Amino acid sequence: MTIPASADGSSVGREAERRDGVVVRFRPSWRSVAVAGAAAVVAVLVDIVTKWLADTRLPGAPVDLGIGRLQLSYNTGVAFSLGDGLPTWAVLGLAGVITSGVLVAIVAGWLRPPVPAGLVLGGAVANIVDRAGDGAVTDFLWLGWFPTFNLADTAITLGVLALLWASWRTESSTGTGTEQKSADQGRPPSDGTS
Repeated sequence: MTIPASADGSSVGREAERRDGVVVRFRPSWRSVAVAGAAAVVAVLVDIVTKWLADTRLPGAPVDLGIGRLQLSYNTGVAFSLGDGLPTWAVLGLAGVITSGVLVAIVAGWLRPPVPAGLVLGGAVANIVDRAGDGAVTDFLWLGWFPTFNLADTAITLGVLALLWASWRTESSTGTGTEQKSADQGRPPSDGTS
């Protein structure tokens, strides 16, 4: 059902369901789930290949890139070396719970657009797969002012930023932000006769 976002009849989206003027849930589009899944698979494959290249080509031979360098390191902590020294089972468990939550949110239709959601999922899965082998994640991108990271970390970060941006744009274009809520508070409830 298409939900009118305002009196002018503009639409919020086909997946929203409305009861008594309130959006109660989003039904997932299987096309969106497939697109998110494809983005996740691409993120995992690219990360696996680049980590393999880093493991085989970079040991003892960093490559200067001008703005940083390709430099092999191994991270036993969580994102960007935080929590270094935590037991592997704890890091894998935490990553598994977060990844499961992201997967549920994608299938439920809560995370949109699908490509950034898939990047977050793919990056998380890629780092879990890498860590499961030896308890550490292969990192190889070093900028000098930031902890060493990998393409899975990049996929997660860019995906989260794109999801936040899309959420902000959706709220500002549909009037579901604070301005709309404030305006709605002063209106009497509709009896459905208009």
